[in-house]
Amino acid sequence: MKKFTCVQDIGDLKAALAEAFEIKNDRFKYVELGRNKTLMMIFFNASLRTRLSTQKAATNLGMNVIVLDINQGAWKLETERGVIMDGDKPEHILEAIPVMGCYCDIIGVRSFARFENRDYDYQEVIINQFIKYSGRPVFSMEAATRHPLQSFADLITIEEYKKTPRPKVVMTWAPHPRPLPQAVPNSFAEWMNATDYDFVITHPEV
Repeated sequence: MKKFTCVQDIGDLKAALAEAFEIKNDRFKYVELGRNKTLMMIFFNASLRTRLSTQKAATNLGMNVIVLDINQGAWKLETERGVIMDGDKPEHILEAIPVMGCYCDIIGVRSFARFENRDYDYQEVIINQFIKYSGRPVFSMEAATRHPLQSFADLITIEEYKKTPRPKVVMTWAPHPRPLPQAVPNSFAEWMNATDYDFVITHPEV
């Protein structure tokens, strides 16, 4: 697997679930799998649960982990093409990505939507640049449009606690005073539609 950004990337979903439960039942069964391998986790945005759970999972697989917080303890990176580099960002992301790839075997990237340009957000520019230029397998720790790790974890939880073979799953929208990222609901809907669940999306009346 060269990238993991959506449910289609995971392949056989039933096989992936079976493997997930196997690892959950014996968290250190594959501790030798990551020996002498390094995961680099790159955060353009803050994280708590995704950061902790991903780092712990890598450790359980025997991997070394490097955590890089962009703009906090590292050089600010320019992400736009064709700009004049005369601002507060001394390095361009296209120069930095191959360097990062030299120090690891797999890369996780977290980069939210900016809410400035919808088309730009939906192009997933940052994570796609890592996929194209890093020379390493890349997985999403939440991007502008999807959050595959959380959606897979949600699916595992439903499988673990469901009472019927085909449960009804409802995702409901609720009002909020400000715009919020769409990655989690987008991704959840995508993963639920990949199952045979009775999946429904609803919203309050206006």
